[in-house]
Amino acid sequence: MAVSPQFPATQKTPVTGVSVILGTGGSAGAAVPKVLMIGVGLAAGSKTAGDIDLVSTGSEADDFYGAGSSLARMCRRAIEEQKGAQIYGGFMADAAGTAAQATITFAGTAGADSTYEVTIAGWTVTVSIPDTTPNTTAATLTDTAIKAHPFYAQMPITSAASTGVVTLTTKEANVETTTQVTNIWQDTSNLDTQTATLNTGATAGAGSLDMTTILGNAATTRYNYIVTRCSDATNLGLLEGHLDTYAGPLQMKNGQGLAGSMDTPANQITLATGLNAFRVSILGMELFQEQHYEAAAGWAAHRQFEEATDPGAPYKNYPMGSIKTPRLATQYMTDTEIESALNNGITPVAVDSGGQAYIPRSITSHSQTTLGAPDFSVFDTANVSVPDAAAFDILSDFETRYMKKPGIAFKIMDDPTDGSRIPSFVVTPNTVVRDLWGWLDTWYDRLWIVNPESPIDYKAQVAASRSGDRINAQCPIPVAQGAMIFDVALYQTAA
Repeated sequence: MAVSPQFPATQKTPVTGVSVILGTGGSAGAAVPKVLMIGVGLAAGSKTAGDIDLVSTGSEADDFYGAGSSLARMCRRAIEEQKGAQIYGGFMADAAGTAAQATITFAGTAGADSTYEVTIAGWTVTVSIPDTTPNTTAATLTDTAIKAHPFYAQMPITSAASTGVVTLTTKEANVETTTQVTNIWQDTSNLDTQTATLNTGATAGAGSLDMTTILGNAATTRYNYIVTRCSDATNLGLLEGHLDTYAGPLQMKNGQGLAGSMDTPANQITLATGLNAFRVSILGMELFQEQHYEAAAGWAAHRQFEEATDPGAPYKNYPMGSIKTPRLATQYMTDTEIESALNNGITPVAVDSGGQAYIPRSITSHSQTTLGAPDFSVFDTANVSVPDAAAFDILSDFETRYMKKPGIAFKIMDDPTDGSRIPSFVVTPNTVVRDLWGWLDTWYDRLWIVNPESPIDYKAQVAASRSGDRINAQCPIPVAQGAMIFDVALYQTAA
């Protein structure tokens, strides 16, 4: 059986290339997966735009990228979630646009000793306001308390007070910063006659980010997961293009992208269905107290830990208690919203009855054909991770198996038709087929795939053919699915 080549028939440079073809039916590989965080750094950091560096500690992330920057916060979050993860920071240039702002305006004089609370990036600041305090002093006290918070340096904002108004300004200046102020909230229930008005829309962030340069710099290394600060269709399209390009058989830098969105569920679905990518997942988390890119960074750290030993890990209601959930229970995703998200390429972040965040299911953003018909052939992220891991098994094996000694390859011949012996140090199409059968058995023993011989004979679908100095082969990867749904009917009968 002739097998179509996956790289040019004119290829002359010796190579072992393994293609991962997704979506044809019903990625991991390195011993320690690498996770690349792409975010904005600040001028206060020691690194510059375009740099990619291994980050070992949270303090190192602050030193590299500036405390409170999105990139520093992403690296910190991943390191805190999974110690020992290989976390790399990719410094993306800021847009140098408009920073977002929120304001707190105090009015009146305190009629008694009271307290005011404001929550920024999930951290609550409590301000004591004595009796008879005028509004200008109340603002100054609030500004002082914010700056005195032990994690003020790591907050994504700076604070300033003037004439009764506290102004909170994001450290970055781009359109993505708007969500850094819209999730600030206050508690004025313990104020007396004095009032505080929070305006989270005082100034919207403006200026587009562009991942082109940092993705270009990332092209020389395989990152199992690339997490981005961006949540817009343009940059996610750039990420998809990068992943698709470098997952080819001549590049072999297979990876997956992770992003998030704090937009409305409807807009999240529009984003996901527009992208419709096998290799990019999008976390949906409207109204959460922390930023989508931090949650995505933490989720990537968990995935690298789980998939280092089982690339086919079937995530089912996976606990992510470190994610700061919406302030009110009425803001949690409903069952209907969760189901809608999963049907439209969004990995939802849900909240359980105890107020803890969890991932119901880890899915790709691919949910439909190019014509818009439902297509869940590459639904769970395991359907990408397992073929990727298998590809690197084949790569590492075939690079050495068919070598007589370092620098000297086997000879290549057709299979004899008369049953005669194949000489030593010769590879034929059937040799490759039998070796791929062995890998199917190995992957089955690891529980990556279903039984390759029953009830469907997948081994019969393995094929190889010779064309000159090359062998073209194909092999199915029937990924084992997780036990996600149990539908049991109990019915009462008469005794």
